[in-house]
Amino acid sequence: MRKRTLLLATTLTSALTTGLLIALPVTASAAPAGLKGDFNGDGFGDVAFAAPYAKVGDQVMAGYVAVVYGSATGLDPANHTVIDQSSAGVPGTPEAEDTFGSALAVDDFDGDGYADLAVGASGEDVESDVDGGTVAVLWGGASGVANGTTVKDPAATTHDEFGRVLTAGDFDGDGKADLAVGTTASHAYVVKGGFTRSGTTGAAQRIALPETTPYGADAIKAGDTNGDGKADLVLTYRTELTGDGPNSWSKGVAYLGTSAGLETSVPRGLGGGTSIAIGDIDGDGYGEIALGNVFTAEDDHSGSLGGRVTVIRGSAGGPVNGDAPMAELTQDSPGVPGADEERDGFGSALSIGDVNGDGYGELAIGVIFEDIDTIEDTGSTVLLQGSADGVSETGGRTLSQASSGVPGSAEAMDYFGSDVLLTDVTADGKADYTVSASFEGEGVGAVTAMLSDGTGISPNGDRGFGPGAFNLPYTYGAFGAGLTN
Repeated sequence: MRKRTLLLATTLTSALTTGLLIALPVTASAAPAGLKGDFNGDGFGDVAFAAPYAKVGDQVMAGYVAVVYGSATGLDPANHTVIDQSSAGVPGTPEAEDTFGSALAVDDFDGDGYADLAVGASGEDVESDVDGGTVAVLWGGASGVANGTTVKDPAATTHDEFGRVLTAGDFDGDGKADLAVGTTASHAYVVKGGFTRSGTTGAAQRIALPETTPYGADAIKAGDTNGDGKADLVLTYRTELTGDGPNSWSKGVAYLGTSAGLETSVPRGLGGGTSIAIGDIDGDGYGEIALGNVFTAEDDHSGSLGGRVTVIRGSAGGPVNGDAPMAELTQDSPGVPGADEERDGFGSALSIGDVNGDGYGELAIGVIFEDIDTIEDTGSTVLLQGSADGVSETGGRTLSQASSGVPGSAEAMDYFGSDVLLTDVTADGKADYTVSASFEGEGVGAVTAMLSDGTGISPNGDRGFGPGAFNLPYTYGAFGAGLTN
């Protein structure tokens, strides 16, 4: 495969990891009695995503976000809400390169029983701070998502791209959703619960990365790795290397949640990556951490030929990151479909969810630059089974737009697998499968929604849609960036 451009690498490590790659599977969060991703309270899981590079009015790359609501028959694109910064009650104004929707996170931030949507606009200029970035919470309700409130930046001084990565969870176990926010600095912030529609929040906790990074966090995810009912926080980042070696080294770190907030004095060192998922693969009640690293050895000291996914076992003591992870996967691993080929992007996106209701979480993996036959960079996904022993070596499947029954057709540079999301949208207790192809139609983007039939992902009832389904123009915008529930 040909070398990727810096722009594409940036897409993977910023927009994709926070906008395109923000799936929230099994997490210990502050969700109340309602379903965590249920914005309208009807009992069906909904899916939010973004088009952060879309033109709004005459403003290029201003961006918008969308919610497609679930039903007994799956996601119905006819039942949707589209919001940009010109929408009534939403803070801000659409401006060029604001990239509204560059990051997304879901939780019930105001505790009213409806899921809310936190949205980053990392390119927003804030007074004299170019690309200072902003975050707004869009509020759920019986009619769906509407209106919004700005989340106050806790930094005493301005910085770049506040909100470039987002995740949500109850890190201190007080029953209130907290919001973790990253920037291009070597730290993140946790804005503690107590969110109100007037702009009030709890206090902020500054979360320093173990080392200085020139890029900030590449990916961020909340989830319960030790089963204590408090969310833990996982971040990945890159450090610069000098000399003749690779130009960066991707690393990761986990901080455990406590009643006082995240315990940052004892960071748990992890492998690096550009995507993260947390969920229970082996059914023991502890969330595993999956880290996808698309960097090759040429790009990153810890990279591989076509991408690598490392799965770290959860336990009562937190993530077990010794010399023997639960799984270390490439497309040459036993039971993983495909072949490990240069710059396939295996691990570009990750999600964990129980597709067949057996109590074990399946692992979905994006392979964003996979070639199929002679179709270059069309993209694909891999779905691996969970079991009591962890990631199973049997039952693995490839699902792409070349697969029977999957809507659409495999075309060059679709980037199918830009994001993957396993979450239940039909309220049958089984995770369904949503995949984005962020560059389909030369950057327009598209979403494919597939359903579980109780035993696996089935082609029956599958739907594919792009911005035309929302009566929006088919123009460049990365429609489908940020699948989250």
